This record gives sequence, structure tokens and C-alpha cells, in this order.
Amino acid sequence: MKRFLSIILCALTVFGAVSFGASAEDGALQTGSLKLINYNVDGLPIPAFATSENRDPLSCSRQIPATLNACNADVIAVQEDFNFHAIHKKNIDMPYKTIHSGVIPFGDGLNFFSKFPMYNIAREPWKDANGILSDGADTLTPKGFLCASMEIADGVYIDVYDIHADADDTEPDIAARISQYTQLLDFIDAYSKDHAVIIIGDTNARFLQTENRLKEMFIDGAGFKEVWIEMENGGRYTLTPEDEARFNAEYDSWWGYWDSAEKIFYRDGGGVSFEAKSHEYVWFLTEEGERLADHAAELATLDYTIDRSAVHDTRTYKKESIDLVRTIVLHVNYFFKSLFLILSDLPRLLVEKIRKG
Repeated sequence: MKRFLSIILCALTVFGAVSFGASAEDGALQTGSLKLINYNVDGLPIPAFATSENRDPLSCSRQIPATLNACNADVIAVQEDFNFHAIHKKNIDMPYKTIHSGVIPFGDGLNFFSKFPMYNIAREPWKDANGILSDGADTLTPKGFLCASMEIADGVYIDVYDIHADADDTEPDIAARISQYTQLLDFIDAYSKDHAVIIIGDTNARFLQTENRLKEMFIDGAGFKEVWIEMENGGRYTLTPEDEARFNAEYDSWWGYWDSAEKIFYRDGGGVSFEAKSHEYVWFLTEEGERLADHAAELATLDYTIDRSAVHDTRTYKKESIDLVRTIVLHVNYFFKSLFLILSDLPRLLVEKIRKG
């Protein structure tokens, strides 16, 4: 009898140990870190004298890859990556790169360089934009947002969005930006509802500019947090003019130093949670000390935790491929659209010039 009981107890002990081990593994938390770079590379094919800071875009583009490689990032999101993309593609040391959408006026200037495999690549042009030969000329390229599902661990995907919003600050520009933010958030609500999300890019807006509704739409409405706010502003999303005055006393301008146009929003989901760990705006410079682009780069680190028990992903994932026919059709369409817009806007510019004498 004792022997029988011993066998039963031994069996129960082994079974319990095996069951406990499986349970612990199923519920185990997996952690990691994401180092992100957000950079408007100013890849417009224009001569140095026509740039904002008399830079040679081609020369600067040749120096950008080495600068980015030195940062050892996990994900690089770029904007205005237009005519010099081939240089970046060849020289940025990342195993995964999105397929270039084209030079001006065909492409959106958005690309990812990633250490993680990327799937379900989607590019969406803005439905609304403002400016043809003025106000940022935002209608002359298919600016919008780029979405990629990145596999940060085996079978675990986060959705990363690269955006470039409407420039300038006239009322039509602000209205266009709000429409663009709405379009982006609607897409996220449809595609990324049950997934962790990172939005990275050039928002062309600041939290201090309450008319742009960044806090209202992204933080209060969509449940995101923002890295600069969390790391540099104590998690305080309501900024005051006194804040700006204090920082402008320290810097010549807020641009590229504080509450800048570059933003990184993040939101938990699908068993993945984020915690902001670092943030910095950096002006990448040439060997001569000149700026490589007219924007500061934004560097940030997000720690992530994966709860495998909460990962229930039913989506199908496909690698990016080239649809040659669709690409040709889109390029032809964008070319004639841009040409029409330019010709239609010329009379307005001539009238304004005559009025100014």
C-alpha cells in the first residue's frame, strides 16, 4: 500500500512540475529595447543656393548613412527621402528596407530601415493637402503615411507608421493637418486596433500650437503617449506660453530642441507594452560643422514587454513586393496631377507679383 501511495505521489509531483513549467513558460514575459531614429533627410534635388542653409543635398546625402550607422538603431524612419534614396539604401547598414516609392513628384519620401522583418507594407497618400507653389507645396508629391508590421520577436508584430504632415501655418494648412491626422487615426483604428503601435515622423506641429489638436486627437482621443513629453517634459501634455519663453531663453529657437516638429507616439496593444527610456534631438553635422539636413534628427529608446498569453494575432503577413503596372500607373497619374496643379497656380503667383509691384 505504501509503495502504491509512493508511486501515486511521485506521479503527481512529476505531473505538477511539468504542468507548472508549461504554465510559467506560457505566461513568461519577454523584454527588449527599441532604439528609434526619426529623421527628415531633406532629399530634395535642388542646388545648394536654393536650400534653406546653403547645403549641397547630394554631398549631405552621401554623409548621412555613416552618421546613422554610428547610432546603431533598430528602426530608422525617414521623410523627404526622394532623389537620393539609392545612396541611403546602399549604405545604411540595415537588413530590411522598404521599397522606394519614387523620386519627386512620384514618391512620398517615406521609408523604413529596420533590423526587424517588415510585412504588410502600406502607403496611403493624404486625402487633403494644401499648397501648390506656396504654403509648403504639399500637393506636389503624394505625401501621406507609410505603415509596416515589424516582427520584434517570433510571431509578435508591432505596427509602425512613418508620417509627413502638411507644412506651414495658414488656416488651410492647419485644416489639412487635422484632416490628415484624422485619416491616419481612422486607418490605425481599422488595421491596428489590437496591436501595439508606434507613430514616428514629421508632424509639422507642436503641442504648444493647440490649434493643431495634437493632444486632443492623439493623446486624449486615441490613447497614445509621446516620447518627448514623457522624457523631456515630465509627462505634462498641457504646455504654456511660459514654457516656451523659458526654453527660448535657453535656445535661439525651439526648432530641433524642444517640442519640435518631429514626434514619436506609442500605444500598447496585442500583448506588447512600451515604456519610454530616452529621448534626444540631435543636429547631425558634416565634418565642417554644417547641418546635414534642415531638420534635427530625433533619437529615442522604448523598452518593450511581451506577454505571450495576451498575443492572439490572426492577421496574415506578406512581404513587400513590386507591382510594376500599378507603380507605372501611379507615377503617370502623379506627374500629370502635379503638372496640372503647377499650371493652374501660376496665374495666382503672377497676380500677386504684379500687386506687390
